[in-house]
Amino acid sequence: MTPTWTLWTGDDATWDATLTRLGQHSVYQSSSWGRHKVRSGWEVIRVDKKSETTQIAIQILIRRAPLGVCIGWAPGGFAGDISLLDHSFVASLKSLLGAKVVYLRCGMMTKETEAAQHRFLEAGLKRCNNTIGAQRSMLLVVDSDPETMLAKTSGNWKRNYKRSLRLPQTPYIWSNIEPTVLEHAYQSMDEFKKVKNVTLGMSADEIRSVLDEFGDRLLLVRLDDEEGNVLSIRGALIHQDYAWDFIAVTTPQGRKNYSSHRTLIALASAAAQRGCTLLELGGIDPVKNKGVFDFKQGTGAQEITYLGEWEQANPSWARRAISRIISAKAQ
Repeated sequence: MTPTWTLWTGDDATWDATLTRLGQHSVYQSSSWGRHKVRSGWEVIRVDKKSETTQIAIQILIRRAPLGVCIGWAPGGFAGDISLLDHSFVASLKSLLGAKVVYLRCGMMTKETEAAQHRFLEAGLKRCNNTIGAQRSMLLVVDSDPETMLAKTSGNWKRNYKRSLRLPQTPYIWSNIEPTVLEHAYQSMDEFKKVKNVTLGMSADEIRSVLDEFGDRLLLVRLDDEEGNVLSIRGALIHQDYAWDFIAVTTPQGRKNYSSHRTLIALASAAAQRGCTLLELGGIDPVKNKGVFDFKQGTGAQEITYLGEWEQANPSWARRAISRIISAKAQ
C-alpha cells in the first residue's frame, strides 16, 4: 500500500513524543508553540506520512485568505524521514485543508546537506530567495559551571565580561515575570531600530501567551542596577535538551556596563542545570548585523548552516506571487 499524507489526530503529548522520536529538536514544531500561535489568530494543523518502517511529520501554521486561499508557515520544518517527501505533499495539503489555492513555506532547522537539498528539489520544493529567518545560526555547548563557559570565550569577550563585573549586582533567575516590565525594556532599545529585519520585541500580551503555554520552560535571567531597574534580560525556551534563545534585551545603561555578557553566561549555566546540552543562539548575519554576530561568535559557539526556507504551492503559479507578498511584509 502506497503511503499517503494524513491529518494528525493525536493529542499534544503524543505529538511532542513523536517529534522526540523523529529527532526534531526545534521548539517551533512543539505543541506549546502551536498553542501560543493559535492565540494570535493562526490555525494549526499537523500532517504526517508513514511507511512500514519510517515516518515524516510536520506542524503547520495556517492563515486562511479570501477565495479559498490558504497560506502555511512551518518554522522548524519536517521531522523524520525526508525520503518520504514527494510531489504529492502540497496537493494532499490542499485537499486536507479544503482549499482552492495553498502555499507552504517551511523553515528547516536541520543541518544543510547536499542529499537533503536534492530531496527537496526532487519533491518539487523551491528554495526561498527572500527569507523570513536566517539560515545560519550558532550552537553553544552549555555547562553548569560559569568558569567553564568563560574558558571557551574569545579574549575580547572575556575582557568585556570582566568589565561587567564592576557592577556589584549579580544576575538572577526571574521567576515572577512581569510582562509589562519586559515590554518596557524592549522599548528602551531605541538605537536597535536602525537594524534592518530585526524584530525588537514582543507586546505584553504576547509575553503572557508564551508564559501561559511554556510556564517554567521559559527560562529568564535578569540583571538590575542598584535601584532595581532592568539592565539586561536574557531568556530561552527549554525544549528537550535544547535551550532556544528567545529573549535578548539590554537597556542603553546596560550596554554601557556590558550587562549582556553577564546574563548570557548566567542563562547558559542555568540551562545546563535544567538538563540542556546546547543553547541555540539564533540567526546570524555577519554583514547586516555584525555586532550581534561578533557577540555570539565570541561566546565560543559553533556556527551551523541550516537547510533553510523552502516553498511550494498548488497550483504552482501561485508560489511566486504569494512568496513576493510574504517577503515584502518581512522586510
